[in-house]
Amino acid sequence: MPVSELEQMLCDSTAEVLETMFFTSVMGDAVDASSETPWISARLSFDGRPSGRFGVRVPLQSGRKIAADFLGLEADAVSDSQIGEVVGELCNMVCGSVLSRLEKDCRFDLSHPEIEAPDATAPDYAARRLLELEDGTLDVWLELPKAL
Repeated sequence: MPVSELEQMLCDSTAEVLETMFFTSVMGDAVDASSETPWISARLSFDGRPSGRFGVRVPLQSGRKIAADFLGLEADAVSDSQIGEVVGELCNMVCGSVLSRLEKDCRFDLSHPEIEAPDATAPDYAARRLLELEDGTLDVWLELPKAL
C-alpha cells in the first residue's frame, strides 16, 4: 500500500476519533513538531495481518487540553497521570480505527499502550502525520513490516 494512503488513513482516523470522543478537531497538517515544551508519547504493538506498532505524541499542554475535554474537566483540574492515561487511550482508539480501515477482515490483538519518556521520538515508520489541532499539535505514526 502506498505511504500516501497510509498517511491519509492516519489523518482520517485521527480526525474521526478526536471529533467524536475528544471534542476537538484536526485543523490540517502541522508544519513543525519542535517545541520548547515537553511532549508526552504513547505507543502500542499490534499482532494480526499485518503486525506492527503505532504511536501518538503530543505536547504536554495539548495533552492536558485533550484529557480535559475527554474527561469533562477544566484543564487545570487534570493531573499528569490523567494526561498519560488519556493519551494512552487516544493511542488505542486511533490505532483501532486505522487497523479497521487497513484490514477489514482481520482480527488484531493490541498491547496496552505504554507511556514513554517526554523526549521520545517516532521510530522509523511506514507512515506519519503531524497534525495541527485546535489547541496544539499531534504526531501520529504507524510502523509496519517493510513488505507492505
